Amino acid sequence: MGEVFAGRYELLDPIAAGGMGTVWRVLDRTAGDVKAAKMLRQTDAAMLLRFVREQSVRIDHTHVVTPQSWAGVDDRVLFTMPLVRGGSVSGLMKRNGGTLPPRWIAVLTDQTLQALEAVHLAGIVHRDIKPGNLLLEPTGAGRPHLRLTDFGIAVPSDEPRLTHVAMVIGTPGYMPPEQYHGADPDPSADIYALGIVVLEMLTGKRPASEGAPDPVDVGPLRNGNPEHDAVLDIVAAATSYDPAQRPSATALLGHPALRSLVARWADPALADDLVVPDEYPATPDISATNLPTAPHPPPPPSHASSAPRPPTSTLPPPPPTAPLVTPTRPDVPAPHRSGARTPIDAFVLLGVGIVGLLVALFLLFG
Repeated sequence: MGEVFAGRYELLDPIAAGGMGTVWRVLDRTAGDVKAAKMLRQTDAAMLLRFVREQSVRIDHTHVVTPQSWAGVDDRVLFTMPLVRGGSVSGLMKRNGGTLPPRWIAVLTDQTLQALEAVHLAGIVHRDIKPGNLLLEPTGAGRPHLRLTDFGIAVPSDEPRLTHVAMVIGTPGYMPPEQYHGADPDPSADIYALGIVVLEMLTGKRPASEGAPDPVDVGPLRNGNPEHDAVLDIVAAATSYDPAQRPSATALLGHPALRSLVARWADPALADDLVVPDEYPATPDISATNLPTAPHPPPPPSHASSAPRPPTSTLPPPPPTAPLVTPTRPDVPAPHRSGARTPIDAFVLLGVGIVGLLVALFLLFG
């Protein structure tokens, strides 16, 4: 058994590492399922603030990975999120020789734009769009399902920056040129980064990571193949050197070249043998023997379900409810159930009542 963090999360194995910390596969021993968890040491106040900011981003969208819970022990903190088991777009490209077919590029671009549309509508700029942050569900040879992750350096578009003026935040190669000149975070930066990712998926070439990028010229890359050149049309629109000329996520979703390619996902002429497998080992044993004892015992079985049933299903109706009468004198016997003595008891009580009435009259007028 691995380390159990905060008495709840068993660390199984590390699955990724980056500037914000290490991502682990963990067993949530309370919920009984396997999740991903990002862990960070509290060594830098600004880094910790970004960590808290990431776990606070709650965008409920099918193409966004949303943090679930967090915990802290001594100088370490972690937050959990769903484990996306199909790896990343980066891994998919490596398994396919560095590039992806146009129909895959189109569907992955379409889903990333859907995620960015939701993120930008929430007033957030992601600032770190790259192949490693585009995760995939294990859909096999079927249509891929992408989920955007890692909001560690995301920032509200209307919030003052936490960094120094000369500090550039993001992954070199995917940042737009204006970001190198101190421009404030803007959704157009995410669109530019996605355009660079699309170009990388098509050509297999990683962007240069030194200094501000030159304008992207897709002209020399055109080869006359309709699907290939349609992807370049998307790249050209997303990577305009002037941020004001870049379309929003919503506008780029409607780009004719993108819509045409997405609609042709099932076209036999574009078929391929690319698959997205489950990259992680089977879920470890989470039987009751290795989970902590429940804080409360289970409720007892219902009497209605455990009591033997009568031999016949035809039961008499229950008697009408009557108020409960509790005798206040010990010398008054409880009423008998036998119907034979009921009239006698009534006459006795009537006689006692008449005698009492006569005594009262005698005392009153006597």
